[in-house]
Amino acid sequence: MRTMYDAVTAANIPGDARMVAGYIDRIKLIPWSAEDWARFPRAVKVTIVKKADTNDGHVLDIEPGDATPGEAPGWVRMRREAGAVPTVYCSLSTWPAVRSAFSSAGVAEPHYWIAHYDGDPTIPDGAIAKQYLGNVAPGYDVSSVVDYWPGVDGDEPASTGVEIMERITVTPPSAEQHAVRVFLSGSPGAAVVIRPRLGNDGFSKPMWIGDIFAWGNDRQGVGHNPAQTPGYNNKLTSHRRYDLPGAVWADINYSSADPFEIDIVG
Repeated sequence: MRTMYDAVTAANIPGDARMVAGYIDRIKLIPWSAEDWARFPRAVKVTIVKKADTNDGHVLDIEPGDATPGEAPGWVRMRREAGAVPTVYCSLSTWPAVRSAFSSAGVAEPHYWIAHYDGDPTIPDGAIAKQYLGNVAPGYDVSSVVDYWPGVDGDEPASTGVEIMERITVTPPSAEQHAVRVFLSGSPGAAVVIRPRLGNDGFSKPMWIGDIFAWGNDRQGVGHNPAQTPGYNNKLTSHRRYDLPGAVWADINYSSADPFEIDIVG
């Protein structure tokens, strides 16, 4: 999970932010300038539009004074026709009305970035990001974001700088808990990337990853079981990397109703 900052005034966001979101069209407030975006040379950049007739941007902003729930399906359809994978931003309380608008229009739902200022970064089921802190001094908002955001991060997760040795497909015998054994390189960069499949609606099929027991050449456990990490979320709604340095094989406990992929890297 990543942290993203957004603000009306780009200068309010910490300069070392690794993911930022800003506005690129105007209703009343001036959008970010090229200089504003240039303040964050190392950041993933998410572009937001306020007007439903703006054929640009990653995200449509649904809130009073900006686009309305009823306008969202038209913008999403327009952006898909332009080749984009769109996201809609709205509050948790407005979300049902937005979803109802898509159902009534017969348009497949987009990804959702949900605002709910409860201080809890847990992303709601069916969303891809959650804005959980608002108006943090000197004036920015904070969101949690899944590890891979289709339409923002590109077709594949960003390169980790290590070689993909093999990609395997796992077909679960049932939706109950099972285990799959994978074989790794034993190198310091050994890892697996688990990839839930995207459905036709653009959303990943959710799955769950529990204990991962990994072993090295000395037949000793390498001690990288994520389920023992405080706060670990075992539900995957996007790609997730598990570093297993020194591992030559690992047993991955999972629950999934649908096939998924595992990249073995090293």
